[in-house]
Amino acid sequence: MKKQLRVSNILPTTFLSTGLLSSLLLLPSISSANEPEVQETQESQEAQEDISPWAGNAELGFIQTSGNSDTQSFNGKFNLVHELEPSTTSLKLEALTSEEDGTSSKEKYLAELKYDYALSDRSYVASFLGYEDDRFNGYEYQSTLAVGYGYKAWNDKKKGKLELEVGPGYRRNVLEQRNEDNEKIEQEAVGRASLNLLVNIGEGAKFTEVLSVEGGDSKIVYKSDMGIQSTLVGALAMKINYQVKHTTDVPEGKKNTDSLVGVTLVYSF
Repeated sequence: MKKQLRVSNILPTTFLSTGLLSSLLLLPSISSANEPEVQETQESQEAQEDISPWAGNAELGFIQTSGNSDTQSFNGKFNLVHELEPSTTSLKLEALTSEEDGTSSKEKYLAELKYDYALSDRSYVASFLGYEDDRFNGYEYQSTLAVGYGYKAWNDKKKGKLELEVGPGYRRNVLEQRNEDNEKIEQEAVGRASLNLLVNIGEGAKFTEVLSVEGGDSKIVYKSDMGIQSTLVGALAMKINYQVKHTTDVPEGKKNTDSLVGVTLVYSF
């Protein structure tokens, strides 16, 4: 009887010890199995923190000729974007100067500020403020303010994007000389529509088109900015750009259409 009691007392103790020992042996394997998931989560969080909300690029083009005529031409652009959901703010600056035989033949400065507030993955509220100072178009300056609705018709990070915007606005222009109505300031309500297209056409190459139409009672202004950009090395690229601006009604002695073809170097950051 004593031997049976001893055996019966030893068996539960043995099973309990074996179970505890097995659990302890399994702990390292369970911990090592969870380590990759923890590491992946940490890496993804660090990657998100490393992505800066700021992005932009700078363009520079310069042409100089000599001989029968001496000409110099400078074309510079600067673009800056700050994207922090649900808002996106972008700034665009441009400068163009040209001289022929020491006499200025072209001088133009442009600034545009955009602020977009996302309503959904595709829809957003779009606001636009534009200022242009062209010393040879008969105006001291031209400005436009517009607020409207924007829609991302196509948005693929690898292939490209297509954004459409439409809305009401206000235009204010100041003439260099008074018009036939003895007025120097032109101001009116306008409607503004725009298109922003980007297509990645190959590795390191892309096509861009920014088109806008701004119409009021006195005139309609069409703008097109088309470019093809190809990466040279790293963050440096070359860009061929074609710009057109057509205004239906202009000051006396001025042309309705201005165009520009330029080749620039682009540095992205």
